[in-house]
Amino acid sequence: MHRYILSTLLVLAALPLMAQAPPAPPTEATTLPATPTNQQLSLTYTVPDSGAIAKGISVDLIDLARLEAALQSRNEGRTLRMTLDQAIALTLSQNDDLLIASFGPQKAEADTLAAHGEFDPALQGKASYLNSSTSASQQVYAFGGISQIKAFQTTVQGGIGGKLHYGTQYGVTFDSTKEESTFSNFVEEFQAGLTFTLTQPLLRGYGKDANMVRIRAAQTSKALSQAQLESVVFKVIADTIKAYWDLAGAAESLTVKRGALENAQRLLAINEKRRGIGTAADLDVVQAKAGVAMRQSDMVTAFAQVENAGDILKNVMGLREEGAFSKAQIAAVDRPNVGEITAFDPALSDTGLQTALESALQRRPEMRMADLQIESAQLEEDRARHDMRPQFDVTGSYMQGGRDHKLLQTLSGIKDKQDTSFSYGVQGAVPLGNRAARGAYQRAHLTRRETEQRKTQARQTVEMNVHLAHRAVETNQILVESTRQACRLQEVNVTAEERRLQLGVTTSFQVLKVQEDLTAARTQEVQAEVALEKARIDLLAADGRLLEERGITFEAPEAEPAPGYIESITPRWK
Repeated sequence: MHRYILSTLLVLAALPLMAQAPPAPPTEATTLPATPTNQQLSLTYTVPDSGAIAKGISVDLIDLARLEAALQSRNEGRTLRMTLDQAIALTLSQNDDLLIASFGPQKAEADTLAAHGEFDPALQGKASYLNSSTSASQQVYAFGGISQIKAFQTTVQGGIGGKLHYGTQYGVTFDSTKEESTFSNFVEEFQAGLTFTLTQPLLRGYGKDANMVRIRAAQTSKALSQAQLESVVFKVIADTIKAYWDLAGAAESLTVKRGALENAQRLLAINEKRRGIGTAADLDVVQAKAGVAMRQSDMVTAFAQVENAGDILKNVMGLREEGAFSKAQIAAVDRPNVGEITAFDPALSDTGLQTALESALQRRPEMRMADLQIESAQLEEDRARHDMRPQFDVTGSYMQGGRDHKLLQTLSGIKDKQDTSFSYGVQGAVPLGNRAARGAYQRAHLTRRETEQRKTQARQTVEMNVHLAHRAVETNQILVESTRQACRLQEVNVTAEERRLQLGVTTSFQVLKVQEDLTAARTQEVQAEVALEKARIDLLAADGRLLEERGITFEAPEAEPAPGYIESITPRWK
């Protein structure tokens, strides 16, 4: 369709030139005279009869009904009007990236709980029964006349043990045994004891720093995941706002295209009136119709751009209907409001840039993430350095027990210290070569140095982003003002050209061209305003003030409660 209209316009635009050509018979061929440079080349052309062409032009040559029907179909469907604040609220509650990233702090909280579990005491117990029958040795048989020994033994053992923050390992154990054998004429005999044991590392494994490194690492990981979530919030909110302004800009561009269509329709009405009073030819009406058709086509394209921008915004917000991608068309209520653009002042610009840089280094989550990564790497290096130490532990135990044919008397024997024993000692180990621990430490040391270098890289990236965003704001401020001036000029040109047409001193083709210039100027103005709004958002995101400016307070999500103790030890079957 566009090609047909363009071809028609080119032919119609050439008619004035054809009318000024020297008269010649329609069928007569004119040959260029021979010259020294064209003796071997003969060019011929036939001059068409402009009058014949004009007679073949009809005002019904272009039909606008089908394009008008296409425009009307674009207005069908459900429209959801939405402000920028509503779009941001939906994003915070439904965006998939945010929902996925929010699991990070909760998992880190679970890791912290698991790390504390290293110091949970454990209750242990076991019971066993023994029934044995063995042949007696020669000595037993010779002195006692017993050829076979039978024994029945029941053992019950239980205790509690664990580890303290300084590395101390403790245990309290109770054991009881009931025995019947050939030697006791199968009379029950009980033996019981209560034992306390302690093991205290003095080198490897000693101290709170060495034993709580997992807890501190989990806490650091939790803070790191929260900073990562905040970084995702910054990005998602910035993407939402920019997608919203893209939609608003597309809607403004559609309004501009609608205004261009109205201008073309007004020109068509003017030419139809002029034709009716005999001051315009069919050619002027056809040219005006062609202009209307082209602007109708531009409207169709603008509608598609609005729908595409709406789909992008719906995707960022995570807008769904019954679990599927929403089919509703989003209508942006807010419009870019860049206000009056002040004159550019280099001194103020430098001051604003320095303030933005200082804010970015304090507020951007990437800087906190870099510090937390260094802290985590330092903890790992300290742990690896500690693990290079040899093992040297002090051990000790103490036991009180009793023995009797009755269980209660046996338990009383424990209280009365019928049987006692204690022991103490040392134990140790020195790995020869110690290559595993040395290699682990060297790796941890290099990892810590790597994270420090990554912080330098992160700082460089943050500062670069601030510079780029600040420069983009300045550039787009200038572009907004320049496009505004150009738009005002084109509006004056259109008014003047339409007045000249009414006076008969210009052509419809020239009016259409000036209208196109006005449409282009207005489109550039809209694009510049949207670009300025997006540049401001990029600057707020780069210097870390975006959430504050939008009135958003970042708080990490509360962790879901872990299963209770009773629930955790209760068997469940699916």
